[in-house]
Amino acid sequence: MTRQASIATLRRYSLIAWSVSLLLAAFGVVSLLLFLRPSFVGVDPGSASGYEGKPIWLVFGVLFMILGVVFQITTYRWPRHLLRVLGTQSAFPMRLRVEAEEDSEGTRYYARISNESALSARKCWRVGLWAPSRNTRDLIGRELSAMVYLDPKTAEPAVVEYADGYLWAMKGAVTPCPVSTLPDA
Repeated sequence: MTRQASIATLRRYSLIAWSVSLLLAAFGVVSLLLFLRPSFVGVDPGSASGYEGKPIWLVFGVLFMILGVVFQITTYRWPRHLLRVLGTQSAFPMRLRVEAEEDSEGTRYYARISNESALSARKCWRVGLWAPSRNTRDLIGRELSAMVYLDPKTAEPAVVEYADGYLWAMKGAVTPCPVSTLPDA
């Protein structure tokens, strides 16, 4: 996958996530309307008493609205932040190994990244990947060279550039790993 295709994949995931969060907020509005005035959403006046004034619709309406707004902000800001890091920060050479965890809910991909410096200053991170491409599965278990762009706010990996494209860090999914788990440690 080319670097441009990796960026397009990030933007596509962002658009899908933003659309889902917008839908969640819309469900919140509908729930609030069911609490306040069910006839606004097409409920038959004879059935309106089953919805109007029921606290469950108020609770779900407020919850969905809050979650929808939070997710909209996150899905708007995070991809832009990743692209800004990619465009403004210097990259560092590191080692990359992609891992996958499969369960009944799906497959989650992780990048294990370690710097190539002396053992005394070695660092390692386990990074949850966001918007993995179709080619990510081909990288599982392979030891690769990569250029890593660190987030200037946290000094943690945000974007991993490898020979065929980019891997994007999921917000809040970067954890340090013990040096004992590093290859050659």
